[in-house]
Amino acid sequence: MTWFTFSLFSIFAIAFAELTQQHLLTSAKPFSARTSAVLTFLFQSLLTLPLIFFLGLSDQLFSIFQMPLFGIVLFFSFFSSLSAIFYLKSLKVKNISLSAILISSSALISTPLGIIFFSESITLTKFFGILLILSAVFIAKFRNPIFEKNHIFGLIAGIMFGVAYVVDKGIVQHIHPLIYIFWSFLMISILGFLIGFQNVINSLKNRKLPSFKFLIFSGIGYFLFNLFTFKAYRVGGEVGRIDAINTAYIFIIIIFEYFILKHTRGITRKLIASALAALGVFILGNL
Repeated sequence: MTWFTFSLFSIFAIAFAELTQQHLLTSAKPFSARTSAVLTFLFQSLLTLPLIFFLGLSDQLFSIFQMPLFGIVLFFSFFSSLSAIFYLKSLKVKNISLSAILISSSALISTPLGIIFFSESITLTKFFGILLILSAVFIAKFRNPIFEKNHIFGLIAGIMFGVAYVVDKGIVQHIHPLIYIFWSFLMISILGFLIGFQNVINSLKNRKLPSFKFLIFSGIGYFLFNLFTFKAYRVGGEVGRIDAINTAYIFIIIIFEYFILKHTRGITRKLIASALAALGVFILGNL
C-alpha cells in the first residue's frame, strides 16, 4: 500500500481512539489524565507482542538495544510520556474546541523539521494543502474563545508532538514499527507511572473490570493509528504531510457527531470546514 492509503487508515483509527478517550475523561468517574496515558501506552505495547511472534519478528525484538539508537528512544520515551499527559490534560476543559486548534499546531513544527532533517519537499502546493487543513480546523473549532488554563497544555502538546513525529520517522527507518511500539510505548508507560505513581494508584482504586472497557477500545484505536502512521513513514511518506492529514480526523468526529449523536449546532460552518479539509487531504495525497 502507498503512504497515502496508510494515512487514510490512520485518521479513522485516531478518530475512534479520540472519541473513546473523551468518554473516559468526561465520564462520571474518569481516570486521571496521567493514568489514562499510562494504561493506554501499556496496552498498545502489549498488543504488539502476539503480532511480533506471529509475523516472525521475534529475532528483531532486541534490535533496539544499540547505541545511539537506544539512547534516543529512551530520551524520547520520557519526552513522549510528558507530551501525552499534557495532551490529555488539555482535553479536561469546557471549551475543547480551542484545545483541538492548539494541538494541531504540531504540523507547523513537523513540516519545517521534516524539510531540515529528511530533505522533504518544498512546494507551494504542499504548503497550500497543509494550510487548508489547518484553516479548516480553525473554522470548525474556533468559537467561544475563552482561554482556560488547561488550554496551554494543548499548545505545549502540539509543539512536543511535532518534534516527536520527526523523531518517530527517523527511528522507524531503522527498526520495525512493531518493535519500536513495543519498547518505546512500554518505556513511556513505565516512566509515566514513575513520574506520578501515587496519582495512578489513587485513580485505579476500587475500579471494576467494566470501567476499563473504553480504555481498551481507546488503546486499540491509538495502536492502529501509530502502526499505520509508522508504516506510512517507512514507505516514503513525508512527516509534514502525514501530520497535517492526521489532523483531519477531527472532521470524522464532526460527521460522527452529526449523524450519530445528532449534534446540529453550527453544522453549516462545520460542513464547509470539512470540505476544505477533504480538499487539503486530497491535495497532499496527490502532489
